[in-house]
Amino acid sequence: MNINQAASFLFVSVPHVKRLLERGDITGQPNEQGDYVIGDTSVEKYKAERKRAAKEYLDSQTEDNDPVGL
Repeated sequence: MNINQAASFLFVSVPHVKRLLERGDITGQPNEQGDYVIGDTSVEKYKAERKRAAKEYLDSQTEDNDPVGL
């Protein structure tokens, strides 16, 4: 997939995908035109990791930790 497709799949901006590539969070190789070819597996793995992290965070939040109205 290319950068635009990765951005759509992850529901993020193109600059964010470029930062993910720079940081090594997803992997891709530039082609002859200078565009990146990004591995589907890399993007799917990143999305799954973010979803897992979000679920862990939401599961850790309870009213016992922060009662309503206080």
